[in-house]
Amino acid sequence: MDAYNYADFDLQREQPPFEAFPNHLHAGERAPDFALEDLEGGTTVRLAELWAEAPLVIEFGSFT
Repeated sequence: MDAYNYADFDLQREQPPFEAFPNHLHAGERAPDFALEDLEGGTTVRLAELWAEAPLVIEFGSFT
């Protein structure tokens, strides 16, 4: 089993406000175009290509 990927994971410590993070997006703002790897096929696709097909919802976060 791999070691946990955070050296320190303390939910009790004070966290900076979200506004303190540079270059953050607000809900409803369009994300910048970037390349993504298709995890099923291994091909690369650009975000703009996906936008052209249908509306898109992107969620960023940690699933550890």
